Amino acid sequence: MNVRNFRKASIEELVQEYEQSAIAYGQALNAADHRAANRAADRIIGAYRELRSRAVASHLLPLLKSEDDFVRSFVAAHALEFAPEQGEPVLQELAARPGLRRTPAEYTLKAWREGTLKFP
Repeated sequence: MNVRNFRKASIEELVQEYEQSAIAYGQALNAADHRAANRAADRIIGAYRELRSRAVASHLLPLLKSEDDFVRSFVAAHALEFAPEQGEPVLQELAARPGLRRTPAEYTLKAWREGTLKFP
């Protein structure tokens, strides 16, 4: 989905694009395919920006219950901007576990607590 399509997409389509892109990001990381991971990250950011511009980013919050850690991680990090009481516990949980999501979750929390976290 490109920027023009993001603007035309429904809220449900944007949330679905966000979720699918987060899953694709995780798959690309697991396959060590940085180009595919970067493309997926760009789609996540695009969907998030559009949701935020419509003041409906909270529609992402149900994805905090996703079984996919990458989905949960992205949503939790973005939720720090508009619902930190829901995003922070998820990042704390991910930071406490071994695996690919531990270090990004730790650094996201650290930057947020220091006030240096930038949102796209």
